[in-house]
Amino acid sequence: MTSLRPLKTNRNIVSLLFVGVAGLLVGCPVGQDFDAQIHGEVETVALPDLSAETAAGVTDWTKLRGRLDSVLASNQESRRLSNDVQGAWQILHGVLAYGMEFKIQTSEGMVPAVEYLLRGGSVKGFTLRSGDRFDMVENRSVSVTDDPTLNRGIRADLDPGTKLGQGHRDQWLAYLASCHLPIDQVVQTLDGPRRVDAWLRQIEWDVPLNFEQEYSWTLMALVPYRETSHRWTARDGQDYSIETLLASEVDRFSPESACGGSHRLFAIATALNKRKAEGKAIDGIWETAQEMVDLAIEQAIEYQNSDGTFSSNYFERPGWTRDLSAELGSTGHTLEFIVLAGTDEQISDPSVVRAAEAVCRILEQTSHLDLECGALYHALSGLRIYRSRLTRISADRAL
Repeated sequence: MTSLRPLKTNRNIVSLLFVGVAGLLVGCPVGQDFDAQIHGEVETVALPDLSAETAAGVTDWTKLRGRLDSVLASNQESRRLSNDVQGAWQILHGVLAYGMEFKIQTSEGMVPAVEYLLRGGSVKGFTLRSGDRFDMVENRSVSVTDDPTLNRGIRADLDPGTKLGQGHRDQWLAYLASCHLPIDQVVQTLDGPRRVDAWLRQIEWDVPLNFEQEYSWTLMALVPYRETSHRWTARDGQDYSIETLLASEVDRFSPESACGGSHRLFAIATALNKRKAEGKAIDGIWETAQEMVDLAIEQAIEYQNSDGTFSSNYFERPGWTRDLSAELGSTGHTLEFIVLAGTDEQISDPSVVRAAEAVCRILEQTSHLDLECGALYHALSGLRIYRSRLTRISADRAL
């Protein structure tokens, strides 16, 4: 990732926002009319100037927290996803933003999405099957019992490119792990009940089958449950570790990575945060990962647009777009990474405040429109993480 010369992008504050939704399997609707669809609708939305306080680098933290709360609550309440209309890709992005509190419409009424999925509720694209029997494979590091919920792993079907099923290896457990599921949580599969710890074993065992060598979601699934020094032997007889997956993610980061590399950076930051929480040294690959994170934050802020949005080219170079999905996607993904990875000082910086306000502004002014679920819920996830971080540092910083 190379550093470019500073270049600020000016843009017209009146933005032509194109909302093209190819059916509600992609879109996240407003209200409960699940049969309604929007096709190629064009909206002109006025994006107001930054407030004088924000422009001057002065933040009313109480007002900002209230605005974050309002946007998070209104989108949770007004946007309704249904298991009959949306697929698992959309629903699990909602889970990423709202965790266990995220509800979906089913024949039973509104029910918590995670609870519904774990007990085998029907959602298109969420297909879990039994994996290997760990009493019959060469995985001697795993204790074996006769309990089928323990000695059989879980595999989730891959369905990349559809925005319906699992688009990346280990994506489903990565998003469910963000809900702090207990390691002995029972998960219903097509072949019977299994447990999260068996799902983790299967993920570790199958690392050699990740032919794309894309370990972002693998790290996000493992790190909440494993120490950063954790090592294991996989099906190819080779030893792997959290560090080897991290090193691969650092080495393979590029602007061509998913969503401008923001997912890889988010996974790297997740591992770094766990490492720091353990009180272990940030050296070797950990030091390299930290340097990459710091540079990415620096460049995202360097390329920030004058209205507070982040570059449509993410961390590579300046850029802006009139496409709503791309604008919300790049700004939301970048904000989500920064507020997870940044220090207290970095996320309190006026540039980050301006980005959070830009996301709020877009969501407030498009509250009546169906939005693409990936962009929407990563943006809301960023706002939720930011709100949580501000709460934790408020006593120290008097925010």
